[in-house]
Amino acid sequence: MTPLAIPAHERHGIRVFAAALSPEEMQRDKAGLVAALFGDPDLDPAHVELFDTADLAGVGLAGYLAEGLGVSDAALAPDRARLEAVRGPVLILHSRALHGRAVTLIPDPRLTLLAGYTEERPPVHFEPLPSDAAKGSLTAPGPSAPAPRLPRRALALGAALLLAGLAALVLAWR
Repeated sequence: MTPLAIPAHERHGIRVFAAALSPEEMQRDKAGLVAALFGDPDLDPAHVELFDTADLAGVGLAGYLAEGLGVSDAALAPDRARLEAVRGPVLILHSRALHGRAVTLIPDPRLTLLAGYTEERPPVHFEPLPSDAAKGSLTAPGPSAPAPRLPRRALALGAALLLAGLAALVLAWR
């Protein structure tokens, strides 16, 4: 297969491969299988998806790419019919699997590159919270109030009760 060059620090890239793998191979250790299929032992298998398209019943591969991975409908439009026709195992390689390295992968002949996409990430907007409780500003807490002191009478009463209790114990032992 043609070498696949992936630039350093690529973010949100997705490459979709048809995978001519047997059911036994699909059950194999994913990390070892992925390393063997791409000839790169440093690929992070947590960012590689390997599944059978039969698992996508009702959604389809194009639907999964759009809804599950955030690929735009405009990007999928030229490939939609071809993606929906794919049957059997599929491997999806996310850029994050490469740890930000520039890599030239030589995929195993059992892999056929179907398409490459970029996840669409909407920009993050920080808007004020609508609740009145979220308005205003925070101030530093003031000095804490001193702990309340017990009145002398309460202390004297407590001491008297303690002495009376001790006297009762001494008398009970005799």
